Amino acid sequence: MHIDSNGVAAAGITLGLAALARLTRPKSKLWLLPALAAAPVAAFFRDPERDVPEDPSAVVAAADGQVLSVQRLHDERFGEGEWLRVAVFLSVLDVHVNRSPVAGKVVDYFVADGGFVNAMKPDAEHNVAAYTVLDTEHGTVVVAQRTGLIARRIVQRAPIGALLARGERFGLIRFGSRTDVYLPADAAEPLVGPGDKVVGGSTVIARWR
Repeated sequence: MHIDSNGVAAAGITLGLAALARLTRPKSKLWLLPALAAAPVAAFFRDPERDVPEDPSAVVAAADGQVLSVQRLHDERFGEGEWLRVAVFLSVLDVHVNRSPVAGKVVDYFVADGGFVNAMKPDAEHNVAAYTVLDTEHGTVVVAQRTGLIARRIVQRAPIGALLARGERFGLIRFGSRTDVYLPADAAEPLVGPGDKVVGGSTVIARWR
């Protein structure tokens, strides 16, 4: 199982703390706590391979997790018209690597300030979030990486100008979070609903009309 570089670094830190505790307090068992934590910390950053659908009309999930909502809304930040937003909650047990839902070119990226509410709650819509805007043959598509109560670190690795394939990795969020996909409402038909479990890069959450 491949581990993201963030996981390798985090596991290395916990092992370093274990070694330090063992050296400074050789008679204590305190060093066991960080030592035992290294494996689950690394597992959190696991990055498995995924079978990406070849259907050009498919829009895939941007992350593993549970669908919180599927709704039509307006958001002038991304342009006029109505958007179809699919929001997915990632628990600490889910894979947290984020993938592009469609093929496209990164044309904008910005971070919106906010709070750190539990990502399962409606108010999480106002949490700190990073928005990656893609130009596609079907119009603008946006992926929002939202922080949660525990998740405070967003990693985005696709600079403006980058070309992303459908299902390609482009970032991750640390320790529980939410990922939203915005599609032009008139151009896409949703195929999932609240409560559905999805797999990033594999589950088809919508199709282009």
